[in-house]
Amino acid sequence: MKMRLEKPEIAKRAGEEGKIYSFGKEIWRFILVFLVGSFIAGLIPAIYEMYLFLSDMEMFDQLQRLFLNGDSSFSDMMELATNMTDGMYILTLFCTLILIISVLIYCNKIEKRSYYSMGLVKKDGAKHYVQGLLIGAVSFSLCVLAGAALGFINIKGWNQNCNLLIVLLYFIGFLVQGFSEEIAFRGYFMISLMKRSSAVKAVLVNSLAFAFCHMLNPGLTILAFLNLLLIGIFLSLYVIKTNDIWGAAGYHSMWNFVQGTFYGISVSGTNVGSAVLSSEIKPGNIFLTGGKFGMEGSIVATVVMAAVLVLGMLYYNRKETKQNIAG
Repeated sequence: MKMRLEKPEIAKRAGEEGKIYSFGKEIWRFILVFLVGSFIAGLIPAIYEMYLFLSDMEMFDQLQRLFLNGDSSFSDMMELATNMTDGMYILTLFCTLILIISVLIYCNKIEKRSYYSMGLVKKDGAKHYVQGLLIGAVSFSLCVLAGAALGFINIKGWNQNCNLLIVLLYFIGFLVQGFSEEIAFRGYFMISLMKRSSAVKAVLVNSLAFAFCHMLNPGLTILAFLNLLLIGIFLSLYVIKTNDIWGAAGYHSMWNFVQGTFYGISVSGTNVGSAVLSSEIKPGNIFLTGGKFGMEGSIVATVVMAAVLVLGMLYYNRKETKQNIAG
């Protein structure tokens, strides 16, 4: 398959209107903006979680035993921190709005870039977003169907404890969270890198950064890291081929929502409380199941994402060829 990877119009616009730094400075500036935005976004949930630990004697005793136990590892503490209530998880999702605001202010006010150059393109934006939502839902559902066929996922049926209001809040929260990562990694970082480098280099570097930012998630394995890298590459190419971040943001949000809140499967090592369906992943070979990290860490996700990536590139290359012939 011959892949043409030219810089999208949004990247060309960013090069014309924004400040241009060296490749290394772009990386360090992104790290600083991302860390500051993420720290502020995580501060409110952290304070609330500490309040819950101190006000709930059972949770407080669990935290105390963890710190007093000399055998406890950092991963044990991270697992405790990510084992959140619905209210805590939803609050964390909504607080990623702070990261969105941080990135938009930095790009627009400091780098002097327009919102267009960040991928916030009006033309076909709603259409691409809906398409992204649908493709994201189908992609993860394929992972679940494959897992069921292989016998390590059991969909028990409707979750009797499901609260539809909580599900709605999760849906909106995941829309915010998925958009926050796409505007940061693709709309800001990848496009800024393209001002100084090729599209291929920008895709690889931003995808590596995307995978590395999940390094502290519980249950991360080498395969899970490679899958995150693959997902990052797919989302980057999605942005390039559509010339906006809407499709990638929709895909990212729905992948997470369907995984956690619909099927009730761990999202990148973080457990979601309420879910529409009651699912069970049978313990066994983590190569197949993904272990504590969830389906994103399984070989099944690798195969599905590789197939979606190839099909997507074939579709957009064919579409571009037709447009060139018609033009």
